[in-house]
Amino acid sequence: MLGRGLTRKQKEVLDYIRNYIEANSHAPYLREIQEGCNFASYRSVFDKLISLEKKGYISRKLNKHRSISLEE
Repeated sequence: MLGRGLTRKQKEVLDYIRNYIEANSHAPYLREIQEGCNFASYRSVFDKLISLEKKGYISRKLNKHRSISLEE
């Protein structure tokens, strides 16, 4: 585990989201995270987002595109 209870992949996703929001002023689509972090499947991204949400790093609104927000 890397600092504050994150796995390496969770940290990679969180860093990608943070950098994307800083550069674009809105959150990425899940497919953009998949491509940006080189995940083989959409489900891998979805699982990482669920973990980050449970740990309190992000929040999301269900059924809303680009609804990821950082909670740090």
